[in-house]
Amino acid sequence: MKITNIIKNEKGSTIVLVTVMMTALIAMMGVVADVGYAFLEKQEIQNAVDAAALAGAQELPDISKASAKASELAQQNNLEQSAIQISFEDSNRKIVVESTKNIKFSFVSVLNIFNSHVGARAAAVISSGGIFDYTLFSGSSNTDLKLNGNNILVDGSVHTNDDLKVNGNCIRVTGISKAVKKIRVNGCRIYIPHREPYSSYVDMLDYTDEVKAQAEEAGQVFNSSKNYNGNNVHVDNSIYVKGSVHLNGNSIVGVGALLAEDDIHINGNLITQGSDDAICLYSERDIKVNGNSIVINGILYAPNGEISLNGNNIRINGKVIGKTVKINGNAISIIDDISASQIFATSIKLVE
Repeated sequence: MKITNIIKNEKGSTIVLVTVMMTALIAMMGVVADVGYAFLEKQEIQNAVDAAALAGAQELPDISKASAKASELAQQNNLEQSAIQISFEDSNRKIVVESTKNIKFSFVSVLNIFNSHVGARAAAVISSGGIFDYTLFSGSSNTDLKLNGNNILVDGSVHTNDDLKVNGNCIRVTGISKAVKKIRVNGCRIYIPHREPYSSYVDMLDYTDEVKAQAEEAGQVFNSSKNYNGNNVHVDNSIYVKGSVHLNGNSIVGVGALLAEDDIHINGNLITQGSDDAICLYSERDIKVNGNSIVINGILYAPNGEISLNGNNIRINGKVIGKTVKINGNAISIIDDISASQIFATSIKLVE
């Protein structure tokens, strides 16, 4: 065979090879373009659900307002209402926003891949600080947190900056029990499955100055002790009492803190409020709960004093946070509820 014929044949093969390679390269570029397009669409959805979750969290624990706000922000960021899923977790402490979108491909359709679903999820919570992560919190580093009695329930988590000592029968903590020092248990039918001794110290937060400022701005400052006996107590804003507060068989309604310069005494049959209310009973000194068949919806907060629960059939739907806490009695329940801690909310953050 002549050399010129060989060269001609090689030229023909080169053209075929280059054509195949160019086709493959163009196909790869198309795939890259479609993948990039899908990535950009997913990122746009992620940004939208992030913004929606953060906006909705500002309204927690009111899930109706939170859902409406999240949906509004999502649609403002080009998400269709039908593609938005909003849900709530952790007793309405967390809002979750999800969305998906069907996108059509331009190039990879030659591979029989015509479309795909891309989606994103975001979750946000409103945070009030480390102490409000706990249902029962004792901030002292030199006084034990003691749970003494029978039929005691803490439906949530516990933290103490000293020892945790549990003595009695039928005592249950459903969440995590943390102690900077030791955890000691003595008795029978005690259910504390999640124990974390030698945990990190958690600083006590003090909002006294902020609450006083709120009360002064609202004109709700009283220069002497207050006794509330069998009446409705309306806390439309924060109230500051320059003395002690005695609550006897009252119904408390509103959103805000009732701050006493001296002790708060709770005695009687019922102290409660509606589900939309958020009350914090706040003392610069001690809070003393004494009696039987008492229901309190809200936070007991004594960052510089002692909270004592003494009696039978006491139920607190909220949180108990004090420098020291003493629980002595029977059938005492503390059921976690974040509602009142929104008064002290400091930040909103994405957690997913």
